[in-house]
Parts: sequence; structure tokens; C-alpha cells
Amino acid sequence: MATADSSAPRSTALRLEQAKQVEARKVARRSFLRVSAFAGLTLFGGTLLSGFLGFFNLRHPTGFGGVVTVAKARVPQPSGTPERVSDGKFWLVNLAGAEGDVLGIGGTGGLLALYWKCPHLGCTVPWVPGFQGSQVNFPGVNGWFRCPCHGSTYSRAGVRVFGPAPRPMDTMLLSVNGDGSVNVNTGKITGGAADNPLRAVAYNG
Repeated sequence: MATADSSAPRSTALRLEQAKQVEARKVARRSFLRVSAFAGLTLFGGTLLSGFLGFFNLRHPTGFGGVVTVAKARVPQPSGTPERVSDGKFWLVNLAGAEGDVLGIGGTGGLLALYWKCPHLGCTVPWVPGFQGSQVNFPGVNGWFRCPCHGSTYSRAGVRVFGPAPRPMDTMLLSVNGDGSVNVNTGKITGGAADNPLRAVAYNG
């Protein structure tokens, strides 16, 4: 009887301990599920917010892909040397009258932002002030954009006159601010065409 009496409390204590362990596991599992659900909702919400900001352009990308502002002091004079804007990957050109309109489609001058990527194979196209137009059948016109890779040659307005490029240089959306600075939206690129000179934006400085 003494043995039976002494084993009963131990059996009861064991069952209580087992019950506590089971309950502890249940609590831990519920806590894990709550944390997992919260983390999932947080991630989902972050994804939605990121998409919202991207859609409405609230993150204001800078440099290439966004809007690049060129100060008035950097805007070239009419017929001046084109301005290389490295952070936007473009050339800012100020055409004087029909300058650059080598095909004679009615260009009247103004500012153009020319994407410096060659439409042929993507090489960066430099401005070559000493290049003679006589080499591409335009005698008397000096200073051209000329691709160093395969020789595609473009006028100040980005019009292709020579080489394997399939079209003129592409242009970027440009607007003039009240203080004389210029905004170039490098995310808004239009494929180059013979009408490049007509895309020039009037500029009075």
C-alpha cells in the first residue's frame, strides 16, 4: 500500500508536467503563426507601397532615367559647342536657325537633347568639332557627331548622313524653366527621325 500511495502523486505530477508542455507548445505555435502573419502582411504592404510610389513617380529618380536639370550657365549659345551632360547621357545642342537641318525639312532652331547612344550598336557618340562635312558630302559644314565604332555621322540636330546606323540620334523630352535652366526627362526618349530639327524647343535664355 505504501508503494501505491507514493506512486500516485508522482503519476499525477507527471501528467501535469506533460499537460504543461503540450500547452506550452500550443502557445509557441500560436505565437509563431501570429509573427509569420504579421511579417507577411508587412512585406505585402511594403510591396504595394513601393509600387504606388513608383507608379506616381514619388521617388523622384535622378540622373539617367529621371529628370536632369541643366543650369542656365551650361546651356550653349546658338551654334556653340554642344554641352555633354554625363549624368543624363545626352548632348544639349542649341541650333541657330536651320543649323543641323541638313535635309532641309524646315528647322528653325532651338534646343535639342540628343541621347548619346548610337542607334547602331550602342556606342557613345562624341561631338567632333574638327570633322569636315566634305567627307560625308556636305562641304562647308564643320563639326559633326561621329560614332567612333563604325563611323555613323550625324549633324548638330542628330540627323544621320553617313554610316550603318538605322536612324538619326534619339531625342529626349526637353522643357525650359523660367530661370533659363532646362529640364531634360531622360526617361522619355523618342526614336530619332528626319524630323529631329523640328523637335527643337525655342530658347531665349
